[in-house]
Amino acid sequence: MKRFLILVILLLNIVSIAYASDRGLFWKLRAPNGSTHYLFGTMHTDDNRIIKFLPIVKKSVNASDILLVEITPDGHSQNLFMKNHSLVSDINEKELNQIKKLAEFHVMYFDNVMRMKPWLLAIIFDSPKPHTEFNQDYLLMAMAADLDKEVLGIESSQEHFATMDSLSLDEQLMMLRAVLKKTENEKLSDYNLLMKQYISGDVEQIRKTDERLTGKLLPEVLWAKIKVQLMNERNKKMVIKIKELSKDKQLFIAVGASHLAGQDGLLNQLRDSGFKISPLKAFE
Repeated sequence: MKRFLILVILLLNIVSIAYASDRGLFWKLRAPNGSTHYLFGTMHTDDNRIIKFLPIVKKSVNASDILLVEITPDGHSQNLFMKNHSLVSDINEKELNQIKKLAEFHVMYFDNVMRMKPWLLAIIFDSPKPHTEFNQDYLLMAMAADLDKEVLGIESSQEHFATMDSLSLDEQLMMLRAVLKKTENEKLSDYNLLMKQYISGDVEQIRKTDERLTGKLLPEVLWAKIKVQLMNERNKKMVIKIKELSKDKQLFIAVGASHLAGQDGLLNQLRDSGFKISPLKAFE
């Protein structure tokens, strides 16, 4: 029994080493059939430090047949709003005034804001104000369009939002209220921490921090359940889609950097599926 436990510990250490050493955001993938693909871990922001791609990024998109992103590019709007409901009946006057200020800060129409799903508002209000629409995802899709490349989503809009939509209205409001309690300095501090880790290319720390910060917005038990659906289950679906499409197409895959990390992350799963991976540099 003791020898078995020692063996298990050694195997777990080997697994940890296998993916803990994965430092990088941009990867070249060699599939078992010999085809070449690319994997880019994105951060959904227009921060100047990470939107000036090196020429190899465009070259890699050009060498691919498909830009594969997390969510189908079109048809989001219908999934952003509650049906026949407004937040006016769910919040108090203080919260209403906070939402008005945040809507103005993020340059959003107040009437639309009051009909949006509370969990989505929480995510938007917890993020820094975008200065432009030119975040990494937009730039990659524009690049693909200029190069006449097909852009596909791994998930439909409905599939992408399904996990958070499964939260009850009260649970979503709990998440929104947790964000309303945060100061702008707290939000900025959280963002700067994630940005620092992103620039370092440490995908393990990016995922851990991302999960920790999001987890603070929900009760621990509920977050544990949601996290499995948001990360573990979606990562498996992503790899299935990548393996399917890579059989006869060359792919440039762009998904949130957190999805690359961990034992269930894309890097580890693809490696286990026979892909050979090597890091590339995407920006200075």
